[in-house]
Amino acid sequence: MSASDDNQLHITLDTITARLQNGDAVEQLIAEAESSQGDLEEFVDVIQSLHASLIPISPSQKYTDRLRADLLERRPGVVKRVRQMPPRVHVAAILAVFAGCVLFVLRRIFGSETAQDIQEEAVATPL
Repeated sequence: MSASDDNQLHITLDTITARLQNGDAVEQLIAEAESSQGDLEEFVDVIQSLHASLIPISPSQKYTDRLRADLLERRPGVVKRVRQMPPRVHVAAILAVFAGCVLFVLRRIFGSETAQDIQEEAVATPL
């Protein structure tokens, strides 16, 4: 089976599944698909069996509230997550902050050229 045939089979089976879930008739689609793609009876039997046996169930509000509370309670805060980081990450973060502060101070002390100043200087300077 080539990749395009395999892809077409997936699309057909997906369409059959969607129609079954919506309660639409699938016999005509199955007949058309079998004429072009061969025997789909086994696939369709599995899809229909699953559709008949798997019934969507939504959880109760009490369960969802309890689950949400449990998940939020176990969620570590920022301080706890930072404390769980390895020491080398702490050192790297401190060095990065320190380097950023030094660069910021140096730009303030010695002034900085804007992108426009650099571009004008580059245009005015012949090679």
